[in-house]
Amino acid sequence: MIVRTVQLSWILKIEGWNILFFLIYGYLICALNSYFFFEHMTIPDSEISVFGITVAILLGFRNNEVYNRFWEARTAWGDLTDSSRNFASQIMGYVRCPEKEKQAFQETSANIHGKLIYRHLAFLNALRLQLRQEETRDELKPFLSDLEFQELNKAVNKATLLNHRQSQRLNELKMSGWIEQQAYVFGLMESIKAFFAAQGSCERIKNTPLPRQYEFFTKSFVWIFVLLLPYGLVQHLGWGAFPMYVVLATIFTITERIGSRTEEPFERKLEDIPMSSICRNIEIDLRQQLGESSIPPSLGPKNGVLM
Repeated sequence: MIVRTVQLSWILKIEGWNILFFLIYGYLICALNSYFFFEHMTIPDSEISVFGITVAILLGFRNNEVYNRFWEARTAWGDLTDSSRNFASQIMGYVRCPEKEKQAFQETSANIHGKLIYRHLAFLNALRLQLRQEETRDELKPFLSDLEFQELNKAVNKATLLNHRQSQRLNELKMSGWIEQQAYVFGLMESIKAFFAAQGSCERIKNTPLPRQYEFFTKSFVWIFVLLLPYGLVQHLGWGAFPMYVVLATIFTITERIGSRTEEPFERKLEDIPMSSICRNIEIDLRQQLGESSIPPSLGPKNGVLM
């Protein structure tokens, strides 16, 4: 996610070839008009204006839908953050050694709390890796036992398996008397349900792109407009149409490109949801709730981009 002023280098990286095309194309049209006087090839500016307004409305509609997708994705990860903090507090408060076994299991409570919270951190990072389609799973090793990590490698949806395993473990603790029935049903399992719901929202966004016809026709109409635009400008502005055309064409194509790049918020692009940073911040919060002193640092932006 871009967290500071957009840099010129980013614009040139994303839109550089288009700008170069507009410079060459605009110069060519102006030169032809200046030296060969092809008035019969010009287009009335009123028609160009109407076409431009239509394209602008279409772009606005498409980009509004794109932003709604981006905001839904960010909301899902915000819900995961809130639910994770609440879940850790529930673990610390609800999972307690039975009174009759307190002497025998006094040192085990902290170990159980740690395993439950670390498994949840593995779930969050597994979800992040799945959404970005990153194959490496080594980042999950510090949060899981060797046996659980090996079992995880066989799963298709690793995040789902981890959350399911978490619910199974909580049920085992409830059956053993470590969790009261009411705390289990109305507290911990509600948190598990919230994690599944947030995961489902992210997977829905990931697996259901905007209808392809929106992207195809929006891009097609934008390029038809920018290719016809100089024919409407040159008849009134002459060589003055050249800079005006480059600026207007760049505005329209950059606006279209913003929508195209923001449409998929889980692709590890500059504009995407900063899931790595969110996962690290949750890890910091939860490990502090465990009372650990060795806490990893938060992930800051690099070159103005937070990943």
